Amino acid sequence: MNFYFRLQFRLLNRQLKDFGLHPLWGWVLGTAGFILVSWLLFLKTSAAVYLYLFTAASWMLQLGTQKRTDFLRITFPQKSLRRIRLAENAIVVTPFVLFLLCSHYFITGLLLLPAALLLSLINQVPDISTTIPTPFGKRPFEFLTGFRQSLLLILGAYALMGIGIFVNNFNLCLFAQGGIILLICSFYTKPEPLFYVWNFACSPAGFLKEKIKTAVWHSTLLTFLPLAALFIAFPEKWWVTAGIQLLSYAYITQIILVKYIAYPGEIQLVQLLIFLASIFFPPLLLGLIPFFYSRSVDRLATYLS
Repeated sequence: MNFYFRLQFRLLNRQLKDFGLHPLWGWVLGTAGFILVSWLLFLKTSAAVYLYLFTAASWMLQLGTQKRTDFLRITFPQKSLRRIRLAENAIVVTPFVLFLLCSHYFITGLLLLPAALLLSLINQVPDISTTIPTPFGKRPFEFLTGFRQSLLLILGAYALMGIGIFVNNFNLCLFAQGGIILLICSFYTKPEPLFYVWNFACSPAGFLKEKIKTAVWHSTLLTFLPLAALFIAFPEKWWVTAGIQLLSYAYITQIILVKYIAYPGEIQLVQLLIFLASIFFPPLLLGLIPFFYSRSVDRLATYLS
């Protein structure tokens, strides 16, 4: 059991190094990011505690999928399997409990502890990501895999927008809309196998054009229902909703270009920080998109002609 957790810790540190970040800084920034996002969530909406519980429970359920449990079962004896599952849930739920206690949600925070114990006993959660049908199958790779892997978070964002409409909180709806956009951008953080790139018999410019067209179409499909609900619920603020949606297309275009600058490797930390800077200062997009486009065309010229 100790060996398993030491191995997981080393794997996480290795991923941070591959990301271009010292592990210590990775843990510090990760902790600071969790606190900042939690603080903003509780600052912006009274429904934050429900979203918090949903996120914690979803994370723990993902640890109990059948495929993952089968691997642990053939690797460790039954007694160790129970202890590993309980320890994993305790590790996951601890930051949520601490923040809830610090925010004076004592009962909710303490209720997460028995919930972690009960969920550690569930070892046969179906892996819906491999079976659920999607409308994105004709044009792999990003939306097909990203949608399945992030399905619970997408449903959570939909639910959050529904709550915002129900309580007449436009800011909460915008927060949910931003969350969906960020989830879509996260679909493009992993490079696809070269096979998917070679399927495009075109120039690098043509390849990027097709990828951007697909991303815009698929992101429109994914956001159509919540966007329509937002237009109906807050018709007087249609221009804000439409503006954010149009801006989201620019961010998705940018993350596609950033992805192929680093291809076939993963996006580097500097490029990711520049992308994040453009979220806080959108005018940067006017210069960054042409710059990233030129760099990604040069990079893809190695694999496409």
